[in-house]
Amino acid sequence: MSPSPPSVTAPADVVAVPKATAASSFILHAPLELLARVGLLQHLPPECADDGLAGIARLVEQYRASGEAVEDPAPVPIDSIPSAAGSLVDALRDGDADRVDALAASLLPRLSPWEAVGLLGPAIVTSLAAAGHAPIGLALLTRVGSLPTALLRGPLRSVAARPEWQVDWFRTVDGGGDPHRLYDAMRAVPRLGRPGSDFIHPLMSQVQDSGVAAQVLGPVLPAETAGRQFDVVAATRTLTRTAAWSMIHDDPDQAPYGWTHALTMPQAVMTLAGAGVEARTAFAVAATFLVGFRAAHAQVDLPPHIDPEPRPDVTPAELALAASRHEDAHLVKFTLACLHAADDDPTHRSLYLAAAAHLVEWWRRQG
Repeated sequence: MSPSPPSVTAPADVVAVPKATAASSFILHAPLELLARVGLLQHLPPECADDGLAGIARLVEQYRASGEAVEDPAPVPIDSIPSAAGSLVDALRDGDADRVDALAASLLPRLSPWEAVGLLGPAIVTSLAAAGHAPIGLALLTRVGSLPTALLRGPLRSVAARPEWQVDWFRTVDGGGDPHRLYDAMRAVPRLGRPGSDFIHPLMSQVQDSGVAAQVLGPVLPAETAGRQFDVVAATRTLTRTAAWSMIHDDPDQAPYGWTHALTMPQAVMTLAGAGVEARTAFAVAATFLVGFRAAHAQVDLPPHIDPEPRPDVTPAELALAASRHEDAHLVKFTLACLHAADDDPTHRSLYLAAAAHLVEWWRRQG
């Protein structure tokens, strides 16, 4: 993995510093958007690199203008990285945002992305705070250049704001189901409609508190002893294919936010499966995310099986360029997620490219 150029490293140093005010949607997404924009750079033709860098520069200026940064926390002496990570996890569970940031500021620069996954992933993936987005940042760090893990400071601070917001229904379910029937479970998700809000916590609470998540996913949840014995790759492909199909064929009003999250959030959680995050936990959380979005937003039944789409009339480079030039963070994250999914699931490559093209066209129609 090559070092990030100065044109990318300097923006990361700015965006890594959390804001003192409560995180708005822009502030919450800024570290993730930066990671995604950097990820798109490698998909751009060389002659269009300046377009991608211009989008990064614009993001940084918006972030600078979005409020006062937190005061620099006093350095925390770290004699043992595992011990410091344990203290950070405890602070997350206690909801001590200042303690979280002080520990994160001292610890994260010492961690590689995969070390951060192993030490912090289990405490992050089940959280619905930070709009359930912290795993996206953690997963993108493992896939996008050598950007600083300090970009997680803001998301971790937001996670600490609501430590009680958790996906935890699966902890009281024995499991022993057949994960290979995951797509059948997705087809059985009932239509509950939106619970008066499109925010992540209400959407996921709707399926968790009603028992729908346990009812639908319990029969396909692997046993606690399964570990990596089930096919993580196959489960990931089921989730990403279902989300991409939903973008193309289901309610177009949910294209910019609902269906983008339906792909980016489960994909991120499954990226961490088996790498510090128990595969069964990742399966349960990622599937719950997709169940939550399908239950709230779906208007079209899933087909018996999902086939590749006709290949869109655009190239990955053109999709990356369109997203890089756009200001919407969700378009940026979703486009990169589709390009990653196309690489990870080559038989359905055209499905993911078509989903990204669909969202680009959706935004074009908005003018």
